[in-house]
Amino acid sequence: MKIIKSLFAFAAFFALNSVSAETITERWPQIKAYHELITQTYQPAEEGNLVPIRNNAELLMQKAEALSVETMPEEFRNPKTIETLLSLKKQTQTVNDLVQKEAADEEITKALGVLHDTFHKIISMCQPEKK
Repeated sequence: MKIIKSLFAFAAFFALNSVSAETITERWPQIKAYHELITQTYQPAEEGNLVPIRNNAELLMQKAEALSVETMPEEFRNPKTIETLLSLKKQTQTVNDLVQKEAADEEITKALGVLHDTFHKIISMCQPEKK
């Protein structure tokens, strides 16, 4: 019985976290579009496949350009989130620049990893406070 209760609690925890993430992307369509593309490029890169990021670096840059303080939902706007958003945009530009100059796979993978981490910082900053 304890195992069933534990499994239920575990499932409920993940369901609540998923709802929170969905709320962020539903409220901020530009971050949703960015998220979809970063997922399509980062996951294959983790496995050594850089074709998706090489083919979509410019599109990712366009998605980053669409991210702005003006499009960000008001409740997410604070100096730290805005600073992190600006960092995300710069890092996206860096990845695009590396792809355009045909940099080494390791260099692109490293920059993409930093970019991916920054994206998740923004998502984390936009999560409701857990009490």
